[in-house]
Amino acid sequence: MTYYLLKPCRTATAFISSLKQARRVDLGAAAERLRQNGWAVTDVKVMLILEGEPELTVYESGKILVKTDDEPTARAAIDRVYQAIGLSAPLAAA
Repeated sequence: MTYYLLKPCRTATAFISSLKQARRVDLGAAAERLRQNGWAVTDVKVMLILEGEPELTVYESGKILVKTDDEPTARAAIDRVYQAIGLSAPLAAA
């Protein structure tokens, strides 16, 4: 699954991923899969909050908010989440 990575503004300390292909995420199933992959998940019904460093928020639209101002850290965390919830094929060697 490919996504856009946006920084809302230059001073923001967060990045937002947005799926290039619109998709709905079943948050209940995603929460279960994330927990099975070792994430601490708080399900607040309209979004999932993943505790840790960095903290992430997963939305039903497939968007992910990552609380960090470091782009490589944001990309790595987003890739791990999409992989865990089944929205990403395993990374293949280029």
